Amino acid sequence: MIIIYAVVLLGVLIFVHEAGHFLLAKLLGVKVLKFSLGFGPKIIGWKFGETEYLLSAVPLGGYVKMLGEEPGEELDESEKNRAYNYQPVWKRFAIVFSGPFFNLLFAAKVFVLIFLLGVPLPLSDIGKVQENSPAAAAGLLTGDRVVQINGKAVESWLDILTILNDNPGKTLLFKIKRNGRVFDIPVRPEKKADKNIFGEDKEVWSIGIEPLLFPVVGEVMKGLRADEAGLLKGDRIIEISGTTLKTWQDMTMLIHASPEKPLRFRIQRGGQVMDMTITPRKETYKTPDGDEKSIGLIGIKPAGNDFIKKYGLPEAVSLGLKRTWDISVLTVVSMVKLIQRVIPSNTIGGPIMIFQMAGEQASQGALNFFTFMAVISINLGILNLLPIPILDGGHILFLGIETIRRRPLSKNVVMIAQRAGLVFLLTLMAFAFYNDIVRLFAGKMF
Repeated sequence: MIIIYAVVLLGVLIFVHEAGHFLLAKLLGVKVLKFSLGFGPKIIGWKFGETEYLLSAVPLGGYVKMLGEEPGEELDESEKNRAYNYQPVWKRFAIVFSGPFFNLLFAAKVFVLIFLLGVPLPLSDIGKVQENSPAAAAGLLTGDRVVQINGKAVESWLDILTILNDNPGKTLLFKIKRNGRVFDIPVRPEKKADKNIFGEDKEVWSIGIEPLLFPVVGEVMKGLRADEAGLLKGDRIIEISGTTLKTWQDMTMLIHASPEKPLRFRIQRGGQVMDMTITPRKETYKTPDGDEKSIGLIGIKPAGNDFIKKYGLPEAVSLGLKRTWDISVLTVVSMVKLIQRVIPSNTIGGPIMIFQMAGEQASQGALNFFTFMAVISINLGILNLLPIPILDGGHILFLGIETIRRRPLSKNVVMIAQRAGLVFLLTLMAFAFYNDIVRLFAGKMF
């Protein structure tokens, strides 16, 4: 099934990309000779009108071949008005840019559909309250539900974070529901040092609370310690080695602190209570500060404490466009951080990693799979806009130079640049394949 999911994902995204080039070429009067999903030898094909449609053997891309696209291609005088290289720069730019643009547009549409159908959001229930935090000083407790802040209704945990970020340093009036009673508690956030996803220093405003997650298993990862011990989805972990658990965070603290130490788990499954022993696997990783830290892991994910929120069309469109923009910016920043070596090069993944992740996301439901598809579509669009010869961005670069020089680059210069671009891409693909294979032998998916 993993292969089927991956083929569907890649097939759709390649089709979307090439359809962008194809439709703009047709719209602008350029003759399209071939439309192919995949490279290399033809598997099947048929001709409809003036275009041959192909399914080719290597499913790692596709192409649209237009009349007059190849340097030095001989054309009849009567055909030049429909040949790509004889079109004005703006038309060629539109045709080249349309591929990446369609990938971004497709991702935005997927996100809009997701918001329309409904997305899971964490409830505004307070889980862990950190010691010596503003929340602890104010008297907030685990299990409290935040219903309002400064008069603004709160539905989800994201609403809490948004209001905190929008009111830095200001005292906030939390309306809390506790054991059927509703009352107000003023809390003043404090500035804290934190790290962003790239391990860089940043400052955040915090009151020291985490969302409530019950110690209920939502997913058991195959082949890891929890799976080997017989833990199942839906099991509630009520005790570990004599310590009673209230939240998921209580449980993870104990597991993380016990690498390769046997722990006695008391499990509630349906109406039964049972005991099992699980030894967390030792996992070593680098902290954002560059230090190495070892923790224990057993291979489970929480069931969540969510509700499904559906959005109306105007808000879904706005959120879909914003999500596409945010992921596009993050993709560009990640590329810069990769060059700066802030992000390690062994995080680069290739087709094997995409295949694995497609299957993993599909196993978690349609929402995860289509979200992953949208993210990969954005990555594909952004990557194709890089100014590397042979990519769409390289063609756009050549068109920009042609606009400035008022004449195209020589055929030899273009051919040399494209060969260099091809060597670079092949080297990058080989490195990505190498990372994939290393992960496979190490027993890691991603």
